[in-house]
Amino acid sequence: MSSEWIERLAQSRRAVDPMERARREAFLLSHLVLAAAVLVAAPLWIVVNGAPTLGESAIFALAQAPLLSVVALLRLDDLKIARSIAAFGWLALAAACLATGEHSGATAPLGALALIEATLAADLALVSAVAAAALAVLAVAALTAANGGGFFAALLAAPLVAYVVLLARGGVRVEQLRARAEARSARDLRLVSEAAGDLVIAFDEGGAVCSIIGEAAKAYGLEARELMGRGFFQRVHVADRPSFLKLVSDAIATGATMRATLRLRIGDARNEAGQFMEPVFHFFEARSSLVETVAEGERGASVVCILRDVTTERHAAETIEAARRESELAAAGKTRFLANVSHELRTPLNAIIGFSEMLSSEQLAPVDPAKRREYAEIIRNSGQHLLAVVNTILDMSKIESGSMQITPEPFSLPELVDQCVSMMQLKAEQGDVVMSRDYADRLEEIVGDKRACKQIIINLLSNAVKFTPANGRVRIRLYPDGNCLALAVSDSGIGISASDLGRIGDPFFQASACHDRAYEGTGLGLSVVRGLVGLHGGTIAVESAPRCGTSVTVRLPLDCRPYQAKAPALARIETIARRGAIRPADERAATEDRVKKIA
Repeated sequence: MSSEWIERLAQSRRAVDPMERARREAFLLSHLVLAAAVLVAAPLWIVVNGAPTLGESAIFALAQAPLLSVVALLRLDDLKIARSIAAFGWLALAAACLATGEHSGATAPLGALALIEATLAADLALVSAVAAAALAVLAVAALTAANGGGFFAALLAAPLVAYVVLLARGGVRVEQLRARAEARSARDLRLVSEAAGDLVIAFDEGGAVCSIIGEAAKAYGLEARELMGRGFFQRVHVADRPSFLKLVSDAIATGATMRATLRLRIGDARNEAGQFMEPVFHFFEARSSLVETVAEGERGASVVCILRDVTTERHAAETIEAARRESELAAAGKTRFLANVSHELRTPLNAIIGFSEMLSSEQLAPVDPAKRREYAEIIRNSGQHLLAVVNTILDMSKIESGSMQITPEPFSLPELVDQCVSMMQLKAEQGDVVMSRDYADRLEEIVGDKRACKQIIINLLSNAVKFTPANGRVRIRLYPDGNCLALAVSDSGIGISASDLGRIGDPFFQASACHDRAYEGTGLGLSVVRGLVGLHGGTIAVESAPRCGTSVTVRLPLDCRPYQAKAPALARIETIARRGAIRPADERAATEDRVKKIA
């Protein structure tokens, strides 16, 4: 406990190296013990010798110089000043002993203590000043000696003082040379680290920062004092803290160079109002090496770690990886395009070629006019289907290239939905699918591209009817949602698996797509919807599960004109693989509608 108390007392308000911290601890411990001994000895002196004389009281007061030097260190935070006060305090005590004549024998030892204090300060000016003062005290002692023995003792002490001064001067010189060499090494390392832009940090066994070399931390807006101790550990991403501690412990245990990638918080992202949004982390490649063996109980750095900012490289690698994935998806999309579109184009083309050849041949052409009209109708329908496929592909191409333009105008969305439902009614009746509508009261008009919105509704209804088996139900809902108008198309069809939900909206993708699939289509319907909704600044939510139906909710802003100034982008699709869109109550309503229809 006493050791921890001294360590806390020796803490400096500025960054100091372990050697300086050890000097401060040793100074505080020795001088506090000496001051305590003087305080304890005072009452014992009174008990043994009685009341002190005036000279002894002055000597006792000057004996508190160690305590005064401790106070100076704590207040001024300068060890050199504290040692200067202690050294001149010993000289003042020696002079007091000489002046009182009661304890003149202590003059030489006290002068020696003053020289030791000055030597430990590693300051030649202080050593010279203390030596001169000590010689002056000895000279006075020699002149005032009452007998020849005291005179010769003072004269004999003078060479010893000079000898101590020379030893102190040599020690100070060696200490200064060592300090300069360390300063040059630290400067060279700092220059190298600053030129490389790397953080060079020394850690102890527990991962606490002992020292930081260089000013590279300031390039990231960090101060050295913020990283000292546990400050660095607190800035490491929570998920990377085990890796950081393992980096330090493995370097100590094995003595080998260890590597790891850490995320370090270098600041905070703030909005325009200056409010905190989220922390900002950079990726750093950390390399740690053991530089010394730390004896038990000894403070000091044992691991030096070099941290290099690899955020740019990491983002570049992620960009390359994203481009690679996008390239793979594009290749897969091309394959799906060839598989799906070739089937969609070949089927109507075969019908057009086959029936046109029959009509153009005198031997194969039917005599019955009704039959010829039927063949012509098949050719026309196949041509329309072919034109629709080509138009869809062209629309998707325009959307992806950013050349698709919309023309906003105010219109009533319920009226547009009614038109689309009427267009899909025949197809729904052929598949024995019941379509129902549910509009909220007093819906506002929206400002958007009417043709694009019509295409959105047709595509959603077409998919819902196509993937809903006989006796199924399709429900269309319109309701306000904040500053948007929500269009929800729900069906009781086959649904979509969770593995396919994440790819919904990709061009040419169809859930469970295969060459012999039961449902025709190019896989562009929802992709076109996504692009058109994105041009309006809206969003899409898809909720589905296998054999539980699908619900697609499109949210369109009441006014899309502010979004025209922004770069075109595909709408964000939120997918929910939880439950079907058609609830039991809706199934009962569908059954009632079918009963009424039969009746």
